[in-house]
Amino acid sequence: MSTPSQIDANRLNAQKSTGPVTASGLAVSRFNALKTGIHAKSQVIPGEDPAELEQLAADYHRQCRPSTPEQCFLVDTLINADWLLRRYHKVEAQLWALPSDDPNPTTNLAEIFERRRKTFVLVHRKIAALERSYYRAHKELKEAQQPADEPAKPVSQEEYIAALASFCAPPYAPTPARAAAPPQPRPPLDNPALRL
Repeated sequence: MSTPSQIDANRLNAQKSTGPVTASGLAVSRFNALKTGIHAKSQVIPGEDPAELEQLAADYHRQCRPSTPEQCFLVDTLINADWLLRRYHKVEAQLWALPSDDPNPTTNLAEIFERRRKTFVLVHRKIAALERSYYRAHKELKEAQQPADEPAKPVSQEEYIAALASFCAPPYAPTPARAAAPPQPRPPLDNPALRL
């Protein structure tokens, strides 16, 4: 257990190490943990051009011309997926460019490659998810922008039953030999243990 003098010393030391307090110090320190931008919550991270994102958004809006809030959401999904895909492809290129030698001689080479493999797996999962999101939003946007066809005419009960019967019919016709052969009777059970 800590003595009262140790507790007082800890409290005094804690007052000295509170981190940055000035606006410029806080602005610099907020990016201390940022390395690749894989988990970044902001749309634009350092090293990316906000004007490029604005141009990308303008191009998508010009090409897709969304007219409803749903279509605007789908276009924004396309923009976000495209922007993040560009970021992840840059990260992937940086991973290939990393040197394989570690300055720490005690680090096992297998550990280095295992960490790199895990990072590659993470990046490729994110790329695949973003591509699925992009193509799903693109498909839904095209469907939402299709002109509404005339409403479907009501179907009579006879037409419905005929369509259902043709759908449920077996895909093959029975062969004549199979249809003509009578079913074979089962042999009687002579085992008394099997009788009920």
